[in-house]
Amino acid sequence: MIWTATQDTLPPVPPVRRLDPAPETLAETVELTAAHLGARAHTVADFERSLDGLVRHVHHDRHPLARALSDTLGHRYTEEIEAQRLGGVDVVAATLLWQVPGYSLKPEYVRRGRGHEDCAQGGLELVLTARLREIAYRLRSKEPLPFLLSTPTWDTGTLEAAELVERLTEYRRLGVRPGPADFGQALLRVRRDDAAGAGGAAAATAAARLGTAEGARLAAWLGPDGEPAPVLRRVVEPDPSAHTAWQRTGAATAQITCPSGERAALQGEFPEPFHWLGRPHEGFTQCYHWHGGHPVRASVLPEDRETQAAWLLPQVTLAATAGDHGSSWMLPHLARLGGPAGPALHAAVAAGLGGRSVESRSPAVEALLVLAARGDLDAPLLGRELAAMTALGTVKPNRLADAARSAAAAGAHATLWTVLAEVLPALLPSVRGAGEVLAVAASCAEHCAATGPVPEEVAAAAARRGSSAVISGARRLSSALTGRRAGL
Repeated sequence: MIWTATQDTLPPVPPVRRLDPAPETLAETVELTAAHLGARAHTVADFERSLDGLVRHVHHDRHPLARALSDTLGHRYTEEIEAQRLGGVDVVAATLLWQVPGYSLKPEYVRRGRGHEDCAQGGLELVLTARLREIAYRLRSKEPLPFLLSTPTWDTGTLEAAELVERLTEYRRLGVRPGPADFGQALLRVRRDDAAGAGGAAAATAAARLGTAEGARLAAWLGPDGEPAPVLRRVVEPDPSAHTAWQRTGAATAQITCPSGERAALQGEFPEPFHWLGRPHEGFTQCYHWHGGHPVRASVLPEDRETQAAWLLPQVTLAATAGDHGSSWMLPHLARLGGPAGPALHAAVAAGLGGRSVESRSPAVEALLVLAARGDLDAPLLGRELAAMTALGTVKPNRLADAARSAAAAGAHATLWTVLAEVLPALLPSVRGAGEVLAVAASCAEHCAATGPVPEEVAAAAARRGSSAVISGARRLSSALTGRRAGL
């Protein structure tokens, strides 16, 4: 059905910010590195600027940097420690202080550890680990990198293709051999939304003209090679032994999963730690890295939020079905990433809106508002996902009503009416809690002056005798859509 309505007045979206250049002075580099390592939450910007600053200053003059790091961070690395026991920028800083044995930095020592096969975040962490150890290994070699190819342009992790062409051009001029993991990460970060346009075509042509293997790979990546994998929606009955949270419910609520497809290009010329990202995967109900550091891990695939949402969906579903807070808190961050906003991301937001606690629903509301403000929200699709989940019992109407009220209070009346219009047929005539959803739908329709045909199920409920919440809500909504005041 088609309705007319006034436009929403949505809260502004936090802008995606361009990264500042790497610190120019040695003192600034050491200060930023120390601040980043001491922070409880690591941002993409500080993580990447610290790395690039260390790489650039090592290439310029290693010894003053090592002395300054020793003065500031020497207490942090008091004995030799193997690379696998260090994470993040620590492995690079400790290597510069000669506290990491060289053999533990070699590519062949980057191994998939126990738990990675059923943990999406572990797979992303493996790519981060491979890149960090490669950087550290090159810093110890006679071929230190002059700068990093994969430093992002934006604080989500996205890299502009034209900037990568410029960096590859400079590498060719200097005769520098790119790091395989660093270049692989750079490709994964290249912005996709302009790949098929004039900007992408120009970058692909310039890359091909470099006459290098990396230039040819970038040109191909800006074409079909770099297309994200498709995802599929699937409903399954969960295995009660798969997660302790399922055992607490005593119910076999159906779970929505989105298996990701295969990406052959990622299993070819990319280093082995990247191959896992190119294989088809189901969603993950067991994951060991969801809390802490997610923005940095998400920056491994900043142009593929759909795949990340597919992997996340079962964890978010736990927040709706098992009382587990799951990973709904990550939804606003995924909403700000690049790439298509397809069925997986909409399904994850839908499951989040049905979370058992306010704390698990609030991030989904924020993600909905971000997607709507960016023009990325397919409101009818979100409504259909919610309708399917309410029919399965995954999303309870009273929780959906509460989340919808919060989104409407932020100004998303027209958006919420379009979403809920798809949900109502699944709730009427008699699903418990339908009255609450009808009340929110009617309020949204009134606020955005929606007009149009009354859904058949709503008209039937409005025609019934009585004064129940369902009947009252249906009459109020019918009156709003037909431009009449309720009760007349």
